[in-house]
Amino acid sequence: MGPASPISDNTDDGGYALPTVICINPRAKILPEEVPVADLIIHRKEKPDENVPLVWEPDPGPPSQPYPRHSLSIAWSPPSLCFELLEEKVVQQLTVWNSATHLIYVQCCGLWDDTAKLGAGWKSYPRKRFLLAPGLVAKIGVSAKPREYPSPVPMAYVGLQLAASHTRDIVTGYFVVPIQVKFKNYIPPPPGEG
Repeated sequence: MGPASPISDNTDDGGYALPTVICINPRAKILPEEVPVADLIIHRKEKPDENVPLVWEPDPGPPSQPYPRHSLSIAWSPPSLCFELLEEKVVQQLTVWNSATHLIYVQCCGLWDDTAKLGAGWKSYPRKRFLLAPGLVAKIGVSAKPREYPSPVPMAYVGLQLAASHTRDIVTGYFVVPIQVKFKNYIPPPPGEG
């Protein structure tokens, strides 16, 4: 049998003819003896010089503190709260409104300093966070009930901490409302102590 031609004689019905031998790899086979050794180039990795000190430079990357997607701003009235505690429970209202352009969640996180807790028990409500639309107003109540025993401090300056954040944002802004507390049931220690 001779070499196969692209068009062979085995077309019985006048259709397309296939070659007699189908080769999966169309490239010619190269044997190892046919590869010249002179054409092989060996690339070696260069070693760094051991005498040169390595200097590590930090990658500037993203900023270290996250920034909110939109500005966080709330306003409150009165600008500070003042409590005068003697025997009865005192409740004051703080009006908070959203001065930002987007919806924010606000939550009352309690007092910033524990000095005022020495002479009174404190509660702030609502305890859960609440949604505040731009321009809308919400009321936060702060109550103080004096303890049965005399206060160990005459006055205290503390802060009511408010947390605000946008929906689906990982950044939380903290705001502090100043509170001045005067304890009328304070009894100073005897002059010989302290």
